[in-house]
Amino acid sequence: MSIRSSVPHLIFALMITVVPVLNVAAQDTPPAEDIDAKIQQLSEQGHFPGVAIAVMQAGEPVYVGTHGMANLADSVPVASNTVFEIASLTKQMTALAITTLVEQGHFTLDDRIAEWIPDPPEAWAQVTVNQLLSHMGGFVHGFEQKVDDQYLLEYSRENMLASAKNAPMIAQPGEDWNYSDLGYFLLGMIIESTTQKTYAEYMQSMFFRPLGMEQTHLLDQRRIVPHLARGYAWNDGKLERNRRVWQFALTSHFGVMSSLDDMMRWEAALVDSEVINHAALQSTWEIQRTFSTGDSCDRWGYGRGWHVAIVDGKRVLNHGGYAGTAYIRFIDTGLAVIVLTNREDNPNELSPISLAWAIANAFDAEIPVDGYRCWE
Repeated sequence: MSIRSSVPHLIFALMITVVPVLNVAAQDTPPAEDIDAKIQQLSEQGHFPGVAIAVMQAGEPVYVGTHGMANLADSVPVASNTVFEIASLTKQMTALAITTLVEQGHFTLDDRIAEWIPDPPEAWAQVTVNQLLSHMGGFVHGFEQKVDDQYLLEYSRENMLASAKNAPMIAQPGEDWNYSDLGYFLLGMIIESTTQKTYAEYMQSMFFRPLGMEQTHLLDQRRIVPHLARGYAWNDGKLERNRRVWQFALTSHFGVMSSLDDMMRWEAALVDSEVINHAALQSTWEIQRTFSTGDSCDRWGYGRGWHVAIVDGKRVLNHGGYAGTAYIRFIDTGLAVIVLTNREDNPNELSPISLAWAIANAFDAEIPVDGYRCWE
């Protein structure tokens, strides 16, 4: 293990850790210095205060780099144990929890969700578990109650469910694809009803503790979290605090907090672990809604908690998180890229998923530097 430092710019003070390659030929791995330089350039271009990146092959780390600052005010650098909000990367975990319960025989993907939701609206009567997983339930995306277009500081389950019930349907169940936090919130309610545990308790007992993910937990604004990254936004040409201080009682749609160390444990488990039900995992990769596909991909669409592309017969999964995260898995080649940042997404700035694609390209030149544009 070697550690190097470079300080080309104040907020991009760079601390890099390179993990030795295991079972990968040295000539197949790009020089760490080249990867460092690429990440530094992209970090500056995207105004990312801090970045933690892991590249893994067949569940083993090939490259681990930590860059910039977790806390600008106190000049605390990012480390592999820095805890980030992974935001919607939570969805692939929730989806795996649901498909695991399916494999255990608790319910089927085609069961109606009204069985678990007290007093469901009539419009929800035909919505299935699978439609929630694949964003085909006809629900809106955001649903939590606001006052003067501002989030509340505290949301109970009852408040969130009431807001969900009051949200308008934007399509008939099964007819169209609409990305929906509301749907994944309801999946959390199904997990809680089925297991008689809170979502947080179930995820800890089923996955996080058995996998040794000791830094991984669900959003709790009252909790003192060691090594917690501060969140930032790039607005009007400057970085500022992003003020994500709301507390939600159930966050199966976005609420997991984790470190790069723990996310590497998660990726390793998805490759090979007795903790993970393999049939349940494979179920999350199956495309449920196919999008219009151009010439560059065989097929693409949304599975269960993952965007899925099939390129030259090989499966590629990816997802992003609004708080500044991205995750790409190349199922058939074993490559995976995890990107955790503390700059929330911005449509006018370089996205974390773009950073992830660029790093994937550095390890496999056949992967487009800007990702697969399957609609072309």
